[in-house]
Amino acid sequence: MKSEKKGIQKYHLWLLFFFAIFGFTFAMIIWTVKSAVDTPVYEDRSFLDSYQHVDDNFNDMMIKNHKFNLRYDTKVTVNERTIGLEIKDAFLGYRSLEKQSTNQNILLIGENTISVVINDKQTNKAVDDANITFQVTRSIEDMYDINLNSFTYSEGSYNSTAKIDLAGNWNILAKIQVAEDTGYLYIKTNTKK
Repeated sequence: MKSEKKGIQKYHLWLLFFFAIFGFTFAMIIWTVKSAVDTPVYEDRSFLDSYQHVDDNFNDMMIKNHKFNLRYDTKVTVNERTIGLEIKDAFLGYRSLEKQSTNQNILLIGENTISVVINDKQTNKAVDDANITFQVTRSIEDMYDINLNSFTYSEGSYNSTAKIDLAGNWNILAKIQVAEDTGYLYIKTNTKK
């Protein structure tokens, strides 16, 4: 006759170990999926258009910007700092901006004055029928976007203000249309400390 062994057998420990590992792995899968679903996703609106449109048409947009700069002299002034329609910051990461960009510390906490002057290079006259789409946005999230679509035109200058309540890194984006011509502005900057 066989004697029955009482107590926990070795295979019971292996079975318990297997279920513990399986349960932990399954719980980690559930946690990963839940974390991914709960993380907010912000659509990239660089150049004031969808990522897909910019990706498909980037070369055409840069050609249009070059043609715009050949035809018009554009000066964008933010808090008494004047810049042209430049896009070179789009190619820089935030860590390299301090060394390679001249557009640091443009914005202030509080009211920021923005003016855009567009002159036709052939006639040397101010353009008074431009369509300006302007946005000041945080570099990571879109909940603080400041859209400036209503510039007032007076004495050859389009003027507006933007109120910034939060310190940190910001992007200044603009799209300027004069008839069939389109120019782009893309600046990475930050608020003064």
